[in-house]
Amino acid sequence: MDMMNKLKDELKELQNSLGKKSFIPENISNDTKMKALTAFTIKRFSCIYSFLNVEEDLQTGNFCKRPVDLFFLFLVKLRTGISNEFLSVLFEISESTVSRYFTFVTTVLYEKLKLLHIFPSKSKVVESMPRQFYSENRDCRVIVDCTDFPIQKPNSPAEQQMTFSFYKNTNTLKGMIGIMLSGTISFMSPLYCGSISDKELFIKSQLMDLLEPNDVVMADKGFQFEQEFQKISCKLKYPKFLKDCIQFDASDRIENCKISNVRVTVERAISQIKIYKYFERPIPYTI
Repeated sequence: MDMMNKLKDELKELQNSLGKKSFIPENISNDTKMKALTAFTIKRFSCIYSFLNVEEDLQTGNFCKRPVDLFFLFLVKLRTGISNEFLSVLFEISESTVSRYFTFVTTVLYEKLKLLHIFPSKSKVVESMPRQFYSENRDCRVIVDCTDFPIQKPNSPAEQQMTFSFYKNTNTLKGMIGIMLSGTISFMSPLYCGSISDKELFIKSQLMDLLEPNDVVMADKGFQFEQEFQKISCKLKYPKFLKDCIQFDASDRIENCKISNVRVTVERAISQIKIYKYFERPIPYTI
């Protein structure tokens, strides 16, 4: 209840600051406010909207709002996680319309972004690689890791079972992200039901189709299927396990430490995705 009252107070303060102005991007007066609402500065918001080139696609919905306002609403909900009720007040539309706008923009962006080929060539990966990693990791094409997004419990028992993650002990959707050693995201898989294994997800993602002979893929301990990589003349690199010994020998400790230092980069990338407060609560199973 305290959180609800706090959000209402913040909403009232925002409404007072806007006065009679419409809640549109042009009326957000500075970068601090724009970043709080969308995670982007005013200039970057404009650049991203232009780059995505979704103006015509968003017009096909025949909505009363401008395409840029639909995009703005989408980002505000994603960044702040505020309810459709609050958004309906801010944008002066009904809650059901907020829901339709958000779903529509999500679909348009998905169809647009899935066409982008972001996996770089091997030469680009090497060119952007930080010097401290080059000597021992110059063949590392991508670092991968899986992440889960909790979802609301589906009504169907079959779907409950498919989406249940024993690791997270809740219903989730699971995806895989790949990054370069420079920290740039270079691959994102579709989302799958939370019960999927890391191995099955990796194979279904078709990342292997993008690899070239002698490429190294760095991962965590959940990715133990070297044979699949050997078939395409690539190598999988992950931290070693303790087997029949009490502790690692010196060489294994050093190797594990090096892998862990590199893998921090992908964990940072995943944390950047989850700064969007929309992901702090279970995502509706049907948006």
